[in-house]
Amino acid sequence: MDPSEPPPTSSPTVGPALALLRERFGHAAFREGQAEAVHSALAGRSLLVVMPTGSGKSLLYQLPALLTDGLTLVISPLIALMKDQVDDLLRRNVPATFINSSLGLAEQQSRMADCVAGRIRLLYVAPERFQNAAFLNMLRQVKVARMAVDEAHCISEWGHDFRPDYRRLKAYRHQAGNPPATALTATATPRVQADIVTSLGLDAGEVDVHVHGFDRPNLALSVFHARDDDTKRAFVREFLGEEPGPGIIYVGTRRTAKDLAGAVADVEPKTVVYHAGLEPEERTRAQESFLRGEARVAIATVAFGMGIDKADVRFVLHYHYPGSIEAYYQEIGRAGRDGRPSRCPLLVAPADRSLRQFFIDLSHPTRGQVHSVYRAIWSVPESPLMLTYAEIADLCDEKVRDGQVASAVRLLDGAGVTRAMAGEATAAVRLDEPGAQVLPRIRGKVQRTVFEALAASFDLETPGRYAVELLRIAADARVPADRVRRALAALAEAGHIGYDPPFRGRGIEKRVDPPPPFAKVPIDWKRQDFLRRIEEERLEAMETYIHETGCRRRYILTYFGEKSDLVCGTCDNCEPGGGAAPSRGSVLVRHPDVAGTVLLCVSHLRFPLGIRRTTQVVTGSREKNLLDWGLDKNPAYGRLRGLGDLVRHVVDDLLKEGYLKQEGDFARPVVALTPRGAQAAAEVKPDALSPAPAAASGRKETRPPVGDESSIRQAVLECVAAMRPALGVGKIVEILTGSKAAWVARMRADRLAVYGTVGAKRETVRMVVGRMLAEGLLDRDPSAQRPVVELTEAGCRELQRLRTAAPEADTVDGDVLPVHEEAPEAASPPGVPVTAAAPPDPQVAALRRRAYKALLALENDPSPDVRRYASQALADLVRTVKTQDPTRDQNA
Repeated sequence: MDPSEPPPTSSPTVGPALALLRERFGHAAFREGQAEAVHSALAGRSLLVVMPTGSGKSLLYQLPALLTDGLTLVISPLIALMKDQVDDLLRRNVPATFINSSLGLAEQQSRMADCVAGRIRLLYVAPERFQNAAFLNMLRQVKVARMAVDEAHCISEWGHDFRPDYRRLKAYRHQAGNPPATALTATATPRVQADIVTSLGLDAGEVDVHVHGFDRPNLALSVFHARDDDTKRAFVREFLGEEPGPGIIYVGTRRTAKDLAGAVADVEPKTVVYHAGLEPEERTRAQESFLRGEARVAIATVAFGMGIDKADVRFVLHYHYPGSIEAYYQEIGRAGRDGRPSRCPLLVAPADRSLRQFFIDLSHPTRGQVHSVYRAIWSVPESPLMLTYAEIADLCDEKVRDGQVASAVRLLDGAGVTRAMAGEATAAVRLDEPGAQVLPRIRGKVQRTVFEALAASFDLETPGRYAVELLRIAADARVPADRVRRALAALAEAGHIGYDPPFRGRGIEKRVDPPPPFAKVPIDWKRQDFLRRIEEERLEAMETYIHETGCRRRYILTYFGEKSDLVCGTCDNCEPGGGAAPSRGSVLVRHPDVAGTVLLCVSHLRFPLGIRRTTQVVTGSREKNLLDWGLDKNPAYGRLRGLGDLVRHVVDDLLKEGYLKQEGDFARPVVALTPRGAQAAAEVKPDALSPAPAAASGRKETRPPVGDESSIRQAVLECVAAMRPALGVGKIVEILTGSKAAWVARMRADRLAVYGTVGAKRETVRMVVGRMLAEGLLDRDPSAQRPVVELTEAGCRELQRLRTAAPEADTVDGDVLPVHEEAPEAASPPGVPVTAAAPPDPQVAALRRRAYKALLALENDPSPDVRRYASQALADLVRTVKTQDPTRDQNA
């Protein structure tokens, strides 16, 4: 039987089904693919159905259930979903029911008796129900006509929501008499489809596969390659100005959602922000505002979308790309449900890959990180442990993010050594005087109402501390819980009460004491590695889509198993003049020598580097670390001297066109070859590239000998100028002598060019720093909480002199230094003459130090935040100088 050949609706099987469809379900006709699938089911075949959400998959087992004898057993993962479906069927006079843990024992027995008596045609259960002896006994007394498996991707370990109990359905189907099966899912690649069939104990020849409905002709797909976030924000602003309809902008992080909302506020004031970090009431308000049309644009993380049934969404824009085609298709599927044309642009910047890798690292902590969390949990004697994941991360002796703590706790829960506790945590309210004396002083209406609700629950005439359940107070006061929180905080700020907000984490119960050795904690590390590989493969598929040069809709159809030679005519690759074919416009054609040299460099690296380090290699930098690492032996070393700016542009284009990718830690990404890039690199002939130019005559090739006092003094000045925030003498000495302390890596001080360059003893370096303090090259900031060291004006001039003598010296790898929200103050700006006759005004001196430090920061990190800070620092200095002496040249 060929399921691709649609049966006539008047056939003996499909005709009665169509009549039922109209009579019971109120639909005039079958949708695409439904008639074929119903025909297969009524012919007694097993089915695998892959159709998008909302395409009517449930009808494909509900209609046959009413046209065949026996019980159709429906395996469903969610209790709420079971109830909704059964309630809908009962309204249509379809004899259906469910059995799950929400029912009492007597009600479960009653419903099973109805099944045995033949009064039920559809029974919904969770896979765990097969472990119940009474249920198995009932199955032996009924004829199971068909087993329908909803959310069938949960069966497959390759699926995105694997559940172990689903994997046992082969045995459960055997216990039910091996009836035909209908497996249904909205997202399953061909590999997942094959795994579902095998896992149900079926042979490929006895299963009809129906994959339909993934083509959405009204969606215009496109990919826009951006240089950075500034370019992305400009695109979004322009897009919102030209697109008048409602839409969703998906972002990867909560902070980006907030920042982007601020960046587009003047273009589109009717914007709401939605992410999981908001209070439940705030999320509900944002969602309802968007659904009702009060807000035109929703800027949201992936937490937004479940239950969004808004037909007129005219665009879904991805500011960051998702981690899989499955997620991408689900999210763009919220556009254009009314069938009208809708736009789905996806923005891509070179740094986006590292964000996706960051999320994979959060979901899959290393064995060492889980072990560190394990030790941290048992380092605190209390149980349950009432600490947030961020607080637990601070207790770890390895670098662990709070998201990785959450993943580690999930693994420890699964191993049975801990249990994450759920439920509404309580706040604490403290009264220092009787409530009757407090109430008259409260002015705000909501604050007064909340205080009265407190008085209804507690005897507030007795001063003391009270544990308060916010939801209960909200119900008593008839005020939303978020307003209760704000009212209590306002009462505390006014001095009426003491208030400790609810604990925002989840308590962790220790289920074993003492804990077993970590090596004996039963965590399946092979499976964790397997799950990580699956996520990485999905990410690779998503990135292949991004760099696809053919029809984008065809790529998606092929990914989900629909055979297609479609050329849609609407995506950016199919439009006239669209596409990304590496022909005339390719960077390999525009800059063959530069692009080829970069690819040659990356292909011969013994370990990965960031963009700046890669640029240093091909431009022949003599920075000490590069020489120590032997990177001057790379065949591309020095071939592009003097072309640093062009190299950076070419690297950006290689990333855009899919020859390079960024991976590794989110904050410290490195570049690597993609398969496309590896193929291009293999074709590079080093002899055909432009030869490396000779180094400029007189160029200083090495630093002063390590341990020489002059080199120590220069290293100290470079370190003090580059480090943000400022550090004390001890830490500066540790950096210069190559300390391996954890704080060094945490502050990324090990990325400084001067890190580990001083071979002298630490006491010797301390003595040199002491002399520099005495000579006035350095100064201790008396206003700081700790005695940190800063450059003086004399120190700034000395550093300028040394840099002029050695112009090639790099102070830091600017790709990895963090941007601090507040850059510390510094000494006088470079190039500003200082008059020795009179000491500078203290205010001007402070502003000069601040401006100089800002310019040093800008030299290492030209990001928008640092540029704004430097501009403001210089403006403040100029304004102050002109105010004190209007006749003075502002350059002075």
